[in-house]
Amino acid sequence: MKQLLLTLLAALTLAACSSTPSMKDMTVRMGDTDSIQIVDMRSIERNGILTAQVTIQNDSKSNLVSYRFKWLGKNGMTVTDEEAWKPVTVGKGQSTVIMGIAPTPDATDFRFELNQYK
Repeated sequence: MKQLLLTLLAALTLAACSSTPSMKDMTVRMGDTDSIQIVDMRSIERNGILTAQVTIQNDSKSNLVSYRFKWLGKNGMTVTDEEAWKPVTVGKGQSTVIMGIAPTPDATDFRFELNQYK
């Protein structure tokens, strides 16, 4: 009985861990953005609206990149049209905090998209 309970608890723990995506899974990279590291990614719901915060850091030369958030609903589908790309300059050795606020209460998750500025 004790062995069965431990096995069941381990299975539940693994299932819970596998349902939370990693920062890498939540980031979509396009173009040459290898010098930009995602060092932190958080979200909170305030007044029924999802707010995301992503901290990026540049380990190389000064870099101009662009970013946008893709807002997802409970079913994993996008809930709004694509946002416009927003440019940000991150100097060598610097970090920057990027904030995004979901445009609708239907958004329950997000993906952070990072692109080489064109």
